[in-house]
Amino acid sequence: MSAKPWSPSHVAALASAYTDLRISGAVKQELVALLVTKLNDVVPRMEQETLTHDSTRKTLDDPRRTRLGFSRTRGLMIERIDAVDSVSAAAVTAACEELELYLRDVLRACETVCTNNSMGTIKPRHLEEALSNLGVSLPDESQDVESTPIMVTSDPLESLVGGGTGIITPAILRQMARNFAGMKVENDALEELLELYYDEAGTIQHEMKKSLTGGNPAEFAPQLEKLDELAKMGFLSRTLKLAEERAKASNSRSITIEHILSIDV
Repeated sequence: MSAKPWSPSHVAALASAYTDLRISGAVKQELVALLVTKLNDVVPRMEQETLTHDSTRKTLDDPRRTRLGFSRTRGLMIERIDAVDSVSAAAVTAACEELELYLRDVLRACETVCTNNSMGTIKPRHLEEALSNLGVSLPDESQDVESTPIMVTSDPLESLVGGGTGIITPAILRQMARNFAGMKVENDALEELLELYYDEAGTIQHEMKKSLTGGNPAEFAPQLEKLDELAKMGFLSRTLKLAEERAKASNSRSITIEHILSIDV
């Protein structure tokens, strides 16, 4: 299955750390495309630097040595490596950092354009002008963001639950989601939900490690509570209930990926 880029809502949440301006929906989509295009440059360079440092290494590493979704970023990087066999956590962290700094620079350039035009919302024309000022062109979304043709398997969720041979099978996962939500959950919505779940787990792990290695130890307990909620399916239950509310509000008979993407988790 082709790796899916980050959701526009996730990138928008990240962007809020770099700008106080509102970002239109169209710009959110373009920002995702920009980050994917940037990753096309980041991975080959990191790969070359990794092999320059250790020509026998088979795992992409941070050659210099966060917070785009770890699992999404790793999946996209795996698709782009060529001379090594896998991608380490350090490499994903490094790529996330570079992508976030790139996003920060793009948004700051957008802020300058908006300020010059006395605008409080970043719109596509502002993004285009900002990118022109930076010497960057908008990527072709049809090539960089849309998924490549997917090889159909017996079940689209098998790759997310260990091939469907473990305790949690795709059928059990669907039933669990339906019990939480009270209505049918479309496959793509369930895939997106699981990606959010993995992202949340990665974020909690990062924050726990940070609190134990030079951060604030008092922050460890709240993260431990979040981890406990995650283990008890509280995150999935809460997110699905919110998605159910949005589905009912739109008179939908099932939860779609749009309902999941509209949730600020």
